[in-house]
Amino acid sequence: MDYRRFGHFNSLIIEWKARRCRDPIQKLAYLQRAAKARSGFLWRPIRISWTWKLAAAFLVIFAVKTQTITETNADFPMARPVAKKGGLPVNFISGNNVWIVETAGNHEIFSNGLQIENRFRTPNKPRSYVIFRDGADLDRPAERRSEPAGIVFHTSESHQAPLSADQNPVLTSIGRELLELVNRNRAYHFVIDRFGRVFRIVPETDIANHAGYSVWADPKGIYLNLNHSFLGVSFEAATRKIEEGVYLSAAQINSGRLLVNMLVNKYKIPPANCVTHAQVSVDPRTMVIGDHIDGAGDFPFQELGLPDNYLLAIPSIYAFGFEYDPRFMMFAGTRMLKGLILAEERFRREAKAHHLSAVEYRKQLREKYRIDIATLKHLGIIKEN
Repeated sequence: MDYRRFGHFNSLIIEWKARRCRDPIQKLAYLQRAAKARSGFLWRPIRISWTWKLAAAFLVIFAVKTQTITETNADFPMARPVAKKGGLPVNFISGNNVWIVETAGNHEIFSNGLQIENRFRTPNKPRSYVIFRDGADLDRPAERRSEPAGIVFHTSESHQAPLSADQNPVLTSIGRELLELVNRNRAYHFVIDRFGRVFRIVPETDIANHAGYSVWADPKGIYLNLNHSFLGVSFEAATRKIEEGVYLSAAQINSGRLLVNMLVNKYKIPPANCVTHAQVSVDPRTMVIGDHIDGAGDFPFQELGLPDNYLLAIPSIYAFGFEYDPRFMMFAGTRMLKGLILAEERFRREAKAHHLSAVEYRKQLREKYRIDIATLKHLGIIKEN
């Protein structure tokens, strides 16, 4: 889903009106309404001003202090948030083994209750990728690996019929067409349909064409173009339907939690490397984040047994000098603002540590990004979708 759909003049009007909203929650609501009302126009990204950034910071503080952040739609059955202890969900079974109990025909049954269907399974290229070092130095890739380093969560953005018994023929037809499309394009490793069924599309040993231009990082280094390094898990859902109460069903939440539990334990994936497409997606032409906005602000991390990874600093901002604009905030909501602010704070600290202005440091980081992308092309590790 592409959120950049405003005329340049209209975008300035929207920004001006938003600044006149004194209440930050009302401001965010106005921006989200404007995004829908103007969805038919084309626009160009503009650099976010410090007025917007200060407003975002205030909005986060306000939301935390008043505890007004709404994480799910109350009119639709969702799994309850997982109780936490010490900052991590208490029933996130990290470190415990999950194994295959039974393989029968095209089904696999795991010890944690997960069931995976393999009838749409299709191979792709074997997984192989490199990790880049953090910082502004222009050095070579630090390491080559073949095990998945993380998970990117997607929504299919496909047509959504009402989730009711009288719609069964339509629901099953739409779901089958989606699986056939994903199979042909090798688009994800797993798809979780509206009924909570988990389908393996591309084996975990191979790459899937799910993330395109994207960036994430952990203590080991920086990952570019996550088709090769991260697993893609897609929920049959549409971001635009969040407010209508048909985003993710309770069955999808339950199956997603079991799938995450299996993948994290099997491949020793750090929970902090389980993120949404909106958090990792970038546009290298405009150097702004959020080229795709699925999972921008309402993804149920905790219900899946994960920490709230919206609180993590966005690596593309502090590692390569990417920026974000006001339109991305229309979709990000209050939950993702903390990660944006933390990333900018880190960027400015590191610019100061390198004795460079923010402009000079950003220029240097962007040059590093271009060199790293060229390295991926030279190594043959680049395939965009």
